[in-house]
Amino acid sequence: AVRWLFVGFCLYERGFTMAAISQADATAMPSPKHTIEVESDNDRSTAEGSSDAVSVVRRLVEIPREQGLENISMLLEQDMLNRYQAKTPELNFLLQSERAFAKLVGMKYACALNSGGIAISLGLEAMKRVLFPDDAFDQIRVYSNAFTFHAVPSACVVAGFAETLKLIEATEELVLDLDHLEECIKEDLASGHFAKGKMILVLSYMRGRVPDMHRVLELCSRYEMQLLEDSAHGYGCSFDGRMCGSFGVVSTISSQANKLVNTGEGGMVFTNNDEMQAFFIFSAGSYEELWRKHEELAPPEDVCLKYKCTVANKSVRMTNLQAALMVPQISVMQERIEQHNAMYYYLAGRTSAKFEELCGEGSSKRVVFIPQAHELVGPVYDSLQLRIMKDDGTAAQEELPALSSFLKMMQERKYSIAKFSDPANARNYKSWQYLKGEDITPEVLPKTARALLNVCDLRMLCHDTELEMEKLATDIAECFKSCFVN
Repeated sequence: AVRWLFVGFCLYERGFTMAAISQADATAMPSPKHTIEVESDNDRSTAEGSSDAVSVVRRLVEIPREQGLENISMLLEQDMLNRYQAKTPELNFLLQSERAFAKLVGMKYACALNSGGIAISLGLEAMKRVLFPDDAFDQIRVYSNAFTFHAVPSACVVAGFAETLKLIEATEELVLDLDHLEECIKEDLASGHFAKGKMILVLSYMRGRVPDMHRVLELCSRYEMQLLEDSAHGYGCSFDGRMCGSFGVVSTISSQANKLVNTGEGGMVFTNNDEMQAFFIFSAGSYEELWRKHEELAPPEDVCLKYKCTVANKSVRMTNLQAALMVPQISVMQERIEQHNAMYYYLAGRTSAKFEELCGEGSSKRVVFIPQAHELVGPVYDSLQLRIMKDDGTAAQEELPALSSFLKMMQERKYSIAKFSDPANARNYKSWQYLKGEDITPEVLPKTARALLNVCDLRMLCHDTELEMEKLATDIAECFKSCFVN
């Protein structure tokens, strides 16, 4: 029963989006030797005897899955499904996971929750309570990405900032437009509605895309703006050698399906602040003396006692079952990153070559692997974003007529590929209709609207191999030729 219950644990859906690199960079990157021989059918099955490929799947998926199932069996036998029921350190998978992630991110504290969205909400609530205790919600401006998953603005609304949330434009590289951010800050200060030091930036590393963090920190310092990092798509990424998730007062991750670590649902919130960690522990669902079970990840006793009876219990803890799946995946997370990145570079180079071969000389300029915005980004390419260009290799100012046909043909080949410009896509601000209508129009966010045009989004698998990337490159080129080449 346990095995069937968790059969989907590491199947990683093929819904495609992968962060970026330019074609020039792709061809310049050394590709690993093509020694893997597996079947390339779309259900991702491996061929018997293909030992190299099997070793990738075995190492990165099957072994962690088997270990996770063994962990779950032990928890069921010992009745330790709740984090506070864990009576032995080796079965307290939540504490093990929190310690490992806090160390990875470089933060003092971690608290595991049931989603990345609630992690953002609690982070904002903690910042309001600790940093702005005497300020009304309408006195605190919150800035966040106009291009992100809708859970991010939703979390801002849930935390009480619906009226003061301001969406910031995206650049062509799909990161937060820092020029637009500073323009908005200056406008807010000039208006008199908001004051210096009464601002929060909820920075989402959507699809693993990281802006110039040196400038982000400079803006935060100049305007006394507090930073919350949404690293749902960004853990494992770094900037100038520093791990994403370590720059802000608060940072968060998600372990929902398709993430680098997949527990179906789940998330964590991180901070170095004692009072905020106390708020997280008691908001998540600790009561009486259970906070002591967080051991060194609990703040000092006097801080905990201050929050113990003054924080509403939202009952949003992660279960020990989810953490039992998480622990073995953490141990292979770096290997998954390396495999993702190696396959990304291989795919970028092979796609360019396939275009030249199948669609004609010079045709590779028609598809761009959208690059990272800054050379100091240490990427995790677990998704792919392609921008389809005009005949002359420049970006179109409207949707290309053949785009929908191209996507449909790719979908018929069993790729879960989508376009960001679709108003029904949850990553498109037009679908966030719980926000004020006047804030989510192309007239208000013209740069973001242009940036999302003709961008195709596709998730990658941690056990992808060169043979599968060869097939994907061929499929992209063949579908493009059928739809775009006269």
